[in-house]
Amino acid sequence: MKFKYPLPIRIEKIINDAELKEISIGCSDSQVVKIKKDGRTFYLKIMKNGKLLREYEKLKWLEGKLPVPKVIEYIQEYGNDYLITEEMPGKMLCDQYYINNPDNAMLVLKVAFQNIFSIDISDCPFNVSNEYKLSLIEDNINKGLVNDLSLSAETRKKFGTAQNLLEYLKNNRFQEEFVFSHGDTSLPNIFAFKDKLTGLIDVGESGIADKWFDLAICEKSILRNYGKEYIENFYDALNIKRDDFKINYYLLMMELYL
Repeated sequence: MKFKYPLPIRIEKIINDAELKEISIGCSDSQVVKIKKDGRTFYLKIMKNGKLLREYEKLKWLEGKLPVPKVIEYIQEYGNDYLITEEMPGKMLCDQYYINNPDNAMLVLKVAFQNIFSIDISDCPFNVSNEYKLSLIEDNINKGLVNDLSLSAETRKKFGTAQNLLEYLKNNRFQEEFVFSHGDTSLPNIFAFKDKLTGLIDVGESGIADKWFDLAICEKSILRNYGKEYIENFYDALNIKRDDFKINYYLLMMELYL
């Protein structure tokens, strides 16, 4: 297969004689390759300009705290980041098995959120609170990376522009309930075997943040994959009463994410 970027010698040695398959993730400045070698499976992710450093640091910090992918190699070379991690066992919660067995998925989600929220944040070096999130969004809007067309028709009708939505989010901040946040608790990032959690991936946006952000992301993914009726089941499993304002706040915020 063809690589978009030059490979460091250490990476070449790891993938030598391996079966390689490129995985499409819809991001033009990155490349993800599935590696099968000696009966094991790994993933190589390549991105420009230090964009994987944060994910690497968080994976290392989360070792022993959450079932996250084991880091095999991380290199910065040629102005790029190269990260190789082990494959997570099990199936994603958006797999057809869980579409057919959403009750099992609810059991997995209960354990996943309990594990995430139980992490001690007293020494966590990563802050991804709303101050960080809103600053990131504002910077992306100013750079033209997010614009009015990023918004749904309903949101454009209500707020008009991405800038107006950002102002709404800035003016309607509330007291955050700080926990350790995974940062993207959509179903494709949660792995399980039947009703047992086996892994969590894509932790690049993890850190100290409001618990309702993770809940909102997961709710959106549940609606897309299992249907509206399972949203109530989700909150019942977690023994949490849904906060309509906070969930809707973060659903709007997500429309401004890249």
